[in-house]
Amino acid sequence: MVQHYQQKHNIVLLLSGVVQGSGIGPIPFLFFINKLADILHNCGVTVKLFADDVKVYVEIVGNYSSESDILQGALDLLADWAKTW
Repeated sequence: MVQHYQQKHNIVLLLSGVVQGSGIGPIPFLFFINKLADILHNCGVTVKLFADDVKVYVEIVGNYSSESDILQGALDLLADWAKTW
């Protein structure tokens, strides 16, 4: 049981993510985020990382349909990655 001010809360087990506030916490985060960048980059999209932000985009030139399919495929993989972790 954890108490915050006058409210008591049950402790819950976290099954994903990275522990915050620890000295070693940034290292597992880098493993997670770098794996994501590799997955997305292999899809043919551009990936930009800054701190805990990820920007994913594809340049659309000419055939809008094929490039939007590439972006959608990357977004689908991003959703799968998020469900895994």
